[in-house]
Amino acid sequence: MAEEIDGVSYEVKGKVAIITFNIPDKLNALGREQYLQLGKFVERADKEEETVATIIQSTGRFFSAGADFSDKKTIQQDPAVLFSHEHWLASFVARNTWLTNVFNDHSKILVAAANGPVIGLSAALLLLCDLIYVNDLKKFYILTPFANLGLVTEGATAITVARRLGWSKASEALLLAKKISGEDCNQNGLVNKHFTGENKSTEDFNKTVEQLIQDSVESLHEDSIFGIKKLMKIGRDPEINYANSQEVVAGFNKWIEGVPQMRFAQLANKERKHKM
Repeated sequence: MAEEIDGVSYEVKGKVAIITFNIPDKLNALGREQYLQLGKFVERADKEEETVATIIQSTGRFFSAGADFSDKKTIQQDPAVLFSHEHWLASFVARNTWLTNVFNDHSKILVAAANGPVIGLSAALLLLCDLIYVNDLKKFYILTPFANLGLVTEGATAITVARRLGWSKASEALLLAKKISGEDCNQNGLVNKHFTGENKSTEDFNKTVEQLIQDSVESLHEDSIFGIKKLMKIGRDPEINYANSQEVVAGFNKWIEGVPQMRFAQLANKERKHKM
């Protein structure tokens, strides 16, 4: 039976741990505590003795709309907190460093079952997954709106977007905060499999991906899988770790300046248009 905390659930089925975003009324936008819970569940999945893969899936029509603009902790009005080094070191620098590392260091096969669009930090985490399945390319896109929010790249997207989609698409996605369509993601090799045209509900899509992974790992040697993944990451990890460390410092400076707070407040009050 699934365990749910703050709209994020966890369960183990066979050789797969499944983490689900269950906040469809908010398009699965995540607040600070929910991102922390996601990281805790990914850590827990890594320690499961009987699993080979970890699937991150969602409900409703969005995989995740990124940060929850209505999260009061994001738009805290107390100036003593709003611009304090202590607050942003704890709630941004430490959290983002840790969360990115938790995803990047995951020893199991990390799978994203994208039922719909993905935005912001959630998109960054999706790009750290080993396998990405998409329900419908026509409804899927990636949006990294950091430039629109007065921020810089997060979750090692300074490296991962270019590595997985190419430099030109990365420049559009990051420098211009443009959506990258499902078709472009597929053509550039990001998507392992999609089910466009099959009109699967999110529930059916999630079940299909789970069964696909269960069947795929059934006869494989588990230690070989883990060993191969570790070797595959030898060249990538130094880049990811360096980007992560530089991003959190640059992002921290933005929060101290106060620009993201202002823009998040504008989005929450519908004074600024989000490119969703």
